Amino acid sequence: MLIGKNPLGLAPEWFINNIEYPSEQLSIDSSGVKINVRTWGSSEKKCLLFLHGFNAHTHWWDHVIPEFANDYFVIAMDFSGMGDSEHREAYSQETYADEVKDVIEGLKLDKPIIVAHSMGGHVSMIFGNKYKDLCDEIILVDSTIVLPPEKAKEMSSRRPTVRLGVASPTKEDAIERFRLMPPQPCELDFVLKYVAETSYRETEEGWKLKSDPTIMKTYSYLDQHENLTNLNCKLSLIYGQLSQLMTQETLDYFKYVSGLSDDRLHMIPGAMHHLFLDKPKEFVDSLKQVLAL
Repeated sequence: MLIGKNPLGLAPEWFINNIEYPSEQLSIDSSGVKINVRTWGSSEKKCLLFLHGFNAHTHWWDHVIPEFANDYFVIAMDFSGMGDSEHREAYSQETYADEVKDVIEGLKLDKPIIVAHSMGGHVSMIFGNKYKDLCDEIILVDSTIVLPPEKAKEMSSRRPTVRLGVASPTKEDAIERFRLMPPQPCELDFVLKYVAETSYRETEEGWKLKSDPTIMKTYSYLDQHENLTNLNCKLSLIYGQLSQLMTQETLDYFKYVSGLSDDRLHMIPGAMHHLFLDKPKEFVDSLKQVLAL
């Protein structure tokens, strides 16, 4: 895979510059489990904390985070059982919310602005209600916090359970197997390849995704209606026009429950659920607009 220095010009200069932008790596203890954390920029500035979705990790943000590093102290963390964080015996949204709290307190951060994609958005709702003094702004990224009743019933049967434990004989084979969930095309092939390349580790059985394959056997989650309606901090939503999850029906229901005004809703034309992968420049522009509100 020709990533890194890009010898054949497979990726544009902005992408190469961003994934090679310097970051620092450290770990924070959360109930005896080491949580992997990476930082960009100066700790003297206001903090942006990025929370990834299911089966993702900090490197999913590498190509967009440097766009904010001049103006913010930017942090990305791996939830336990994903990326380079350690694994647990059991997982839950509440556990992940506690991990966010432990990272914020461990780094002595002053109310970071939380940018949360997909599953990370659900975690942010619990965090925002449980630790009100640590949060005053959440920016959701295509995160379907609440669903119409019939839609919720339909979605509950679609959670991935098997593919995480599959081993491939070589890293190249593993990368070839990599797929986004929910499935979608990605126009910027170099972005998807980079994400795939950083998603595997070598084991005795072969190359496997870093995510703990047992997560979905124990993972517990909560209904978010009360958390959403009781949230006291500033809230915004960035979503994809063609999102497989944030359909018009779901968006209308979210607006009804949250009471969010239209100026706090930012749609990215042509983007699907993984909008910062297929429309990274548009995502950066949208996030900057929200941050300026």
